[in-house]
Amino acid sequence: MQLSIIYELRANNVEEEHIELIMQKVKNRLSEKNIDAELEKLGYSKIFTVDYDSYDADYTYDDEEDY
Repeated sequence: MQLSIIYELRANNVEEEHIELIMQKVKNRLSEKNIDAELEKLGYSKIFTVDYDSYDADYTYDDEEDY
């Protein structure tokens, strides 16, 4: 699992020294949420989780519309 996380971090242009720092910090509590928290502390955007509450989208549907 760690290799796939490192691959994703590299694919999202996270610097190598930051990848090492993040992996060291989360080694005993490895989760997508914890990795994203460490990314945000370093000034990166989240990669692995999505905060759906932060979206300002209207997800209502018009049932009378023909599909």
